[in-house]
Amino acid sequence: MSYYASFQGRVYLGKRDINGLPIEVRCPGNVADLKLSLKTEVLEHYESQSGQRSLDHRMIKSKSATINLSIEEFTKENLALALYGTHVATTGGTVTDEPVGGATPVVGDRYFLAHPKVSTLVVKDSAGTPATLTLGTHYTADTDFGALQFLDTTGLTAPFKASYAFGDVSEIGIFTQPLPERYLRLEGLNTAQGNAKVLVELYRVAFDPLKELALISNEYNKFNLEGSLLADSTKPYDAVLGQFGRIVQI
Repeated sequence: MSYYASFQGRVYLGKRDINGLPIEVRCPGNVADLKLSLKTEVLEHYESQSGQRSLDHRMIKSKSATINLSIEEFTKENLALALYGTHVATTGGTVTDEPVGGATPVVGDRYFLAHPKVSTLVVKDSAGTPATLTLGTHYTADTDFGALQFLDTTGLTAPFKASYAFGDVSEIGIFTQPLPERYLRLEGLNTAQGNAKVLVELYRVAFDPLKELALISNEYNKFNLEGSLLADSTKPYDAVLGQFGRIVQI
């Protein structure tokens, strides 16, 4: 009987507890591609008696495996994993008299506030009796990004000072965390065999940092994560199933 394969399915990633069991398991969303590649490094021996220098023996020196998956959903959890970072929720607040534009602000240049997601913005100058700048006359503001451009500063005294409220945001750092290890599970369907179910478990995947992130693109963005499959010492060595993972045809 022929057994053809074409897989789809849902991927899950989880951290591991001290006993090697998966915890905090979540689905990263739609995974467009998931590939497992196995590799061996071998030593080859060639005989030196026949005059043919024939290969007569191969010995495996090392075994390795890599995983590659393409994730399409740019969630804060996925980005934190890819960037070796962590995601934090920054609570909104207020700012009073934040200097903006420096000692000699230039009309037309863009200046940035310390926070995005700005509201109730008021900009004043530094005169003895501070003058309040008029939005649309003296400056324009992009409140989502927290940015200003001055239009006309005639008769006003620099430096200018901004007071505003800012909202809650999520922030993701880059290279703030050690190499992340994850348990990977695929609950798959073999569409070439009437959606027969297939389970794939990889016990320890050490992910590399993201090689490329398309910040501007005309396509649907996705990012590729690569990693190495590690032996899981919490699993007993088994000549049949081993310590790396398993594929189960259900």
